[in-house]
Amino acid sequence: MFLRFPFTLSFRSPILITARRPSCPSAPVPLLDSAPWRRRALSFKSSTTFSTGRKVLPVIHNSAEMPPPQGTAGPYTTAFALFEALWEAGITACFVNVGSDHPSIIEAIVKGKRERPNSWPRMITCPSEVTAISMADGYARVSGRPQAVLVHVDVGTQALGQGIHNASVGRAPVFIFAGMCPYTESGELLGSRTEYMHWLQEAPDQKAIVRQYCRYTGEVRTGLNIKQTIGRALQFANSTPKGPVYIAGAREVLAQEIQPYSLDQKQWVPIGPGALPADAIRDISTALVHAERPLIITGYSGRDRRTPELLVTLADLIPGIRVHDTGGSDMCFPFSHVASEGFRLSFDECTKYADIIFLLDCDVPWIPSRNPPPKTAKIYHVDSDPLNQQIPVSFFPANGRWKADSFTALTQLISHIKNDAVLVETLQDPKYAARADTRTEIHKARLAHIASQPRLGDHDTLDAHNIGSLLKTLLPSSTTFVVEAVTASQILSDQLQPSIPGSWINCGGTGIGWSNGAALGVKMALADLEKGEGKKPSLVCQIVGDGSFMCAAPSSALWVASKYEVPILTIVLNNGGWKAPRNSTELVYPTGLSTSASDDEVNVSFRPTPNYAALAEAAAGSEVGWGKATDDAKLWMKGVRARTVGEFKDAVQEANSRVVNERKGMLLEVMIEAS
Repeated sequence: MFLRFPFTLSFRSPILITARRPSCPSAPVPLLDSAPWRRRALSFKSSTTFSTGRKVLPVIHNSAEMPPPQGTAGPYTTAFALFEALWEAGITACFVNVGSDHPSIIEAIVKGKRERPNSWPRMITCPSEVTAISMADGYARVSGRPQAVLVHVDVGTQALGQGIHNASVGRAPVFIFAGMCPYTESGELLGSRTEYMHWLQEAPDQKAIVRQYCRYTGEVRTGLNIKQTIGRALQFANSTPKGPVYIAGAREVLAQEIQPYSLDQKQWVPIGPGALPADAIRDISTALVHAERPLIITGYSGRDRRTPELLVTLADLIPGIRVHDTGGSDMCFPFSHVASEGFRLSFDECTKYADIIFLLDCDVPWIPSRNPPPKTAKIYHVDSDPLNQQIPVSFFPANGRWKADSFTALTQLISHIKNDAVLVETLQDPKYAARADTRTEIHKARLAHIASQPRLGDHDTLDAHNIGSLLKTLLPSSTTFVVEAVTASQILSDQLQPSIPGSWINCGGTGIGWSNGAALGVKMALADLEKGEGKKPSLVCQIVGDGSFMCAAPSSALWVASKYEVPILTIVLNNGGWKAPRNSTELVYPTGLSTSASDDEVNVSFRPTPNYAALAEAAAGSEVGWGKATDDAKLWMKGVRARTVGEFKDAVQEANSRVVNERKGMLLEVMIEAS
């Protein structure tokens, strides 16, 4: 008997959730040149193409482009057609958590593995559903392509928890398939009820559990259109704003025998990118050029890895312009550029001194009660979802809003500014050169201030400043950072100074624990790209606060990493609990009781703190705690604790060798003094 207990969930990141349905993004086209921050540029030929600077993972739009379907012995069921449809749509991995609703699914998985091992999605067993959806989410952040998640009935759907929120809010395309309780109970059909839990797990409306977070929810009611159902779900997952989709199907339907068939994937593509109308191009371009204090605010435009290069081109065209990142979910603009205002979670003084503001793929540009722009400022908003349709209260004003693709819109604006004779002449005014000089000095001073913060003596204790500084210095420049450091994320951004597209990936949502699985998905996607290019594997470094790490089945993620040999460096920032709730309370009650209360009084303390380094080794399968000596050479996962700068440097240097060269996992627990 397989019984599960529900979690509550929340969300908003593009992931395809369904009872198994494929979606189809396209392959990326790398943009490479000599500029270091461009080395990983990712590109989209269209909304169906996604490129990651290293290589593009092609999405198959025509079954003829896939290895030809092989003959199948025995029955061809709806369940088998489900996985075949996923493969034909370009989905290569399925993160699974099977249950009593999956007999036909399990038969199909085994059949596919045996009959067509090279033309079948790779199955990754995930003990926790939140691990499964987070891995699919992370894979999509790199590839632009949804992967599949398999869960069981209502309880498995609920156990996706905050992962649904993260995929929806973070605009990560994910395909989710869930089984449903059998609808016959006396053996009327193959798949009818056979066990106790089949009465208990039948929800009145299973799809309603996740409907408000999904781009599409559906149900497979006959195997005769299973592939069409999957194709439609994937169209939603891959159309902007991208996100999760969810399909469900009962045991009787999954066991149904049908005739084999395929779809022409070229007819099941997502919606193409939207462009700005001519008047919008003119108005935005003119406003930015003539502004005295122009400001661009972005949040997730860097998901298309070509977009940072275009933002640089725009900033170079209009000297003195500033670019501020309020989302931190992707590297949207190089920190090294003089126009950069860095990353802050919507609270920065730069918004108070702008006369023209251009919002580009941005959910929360400022906090109205803390740092609103001047009432006289003109604001233009271009976004894949400019009305934030899934956010009931969102009242940010704008003089113009357009639903358009950021890469396409920037291309249009740049072309107009370069070819409009009046604007070109305006930009020759010496004041623009003077503004450029001023920005250069401001940026130089800012970098100097950031560099002065870390304490780097070997015996110094650790904090976000010296941790970020040392990681920037000691790890390869090709490192991909998957960051979920919450209260430390802004300081880490200042110190890491991400400037290469794809080098910094944050959730974009607020369901903590995302990075435990997402970092593994990121690594899997990068490994697929690098393998296709014949390149040496690069390093993925997860940086996560202890509160986030504890919140989403860390032992499940560590076990998956070990079983499937997905080597990453995990850095757990152990400050003994949650800090964000205290900060939130003090914003509302600056002189309240919490200001003098202990962490235990506020209920945010994790002390006595778990030994996360030991947990990593235990979860990965070593016999820690059984009185047996461990041989580091035999351990796939190694856990280390560091309390000082010297210990941290030694551990990071070891990680360079262990994770990159030996392709083994490592968890570095950083002991941070409580503030």
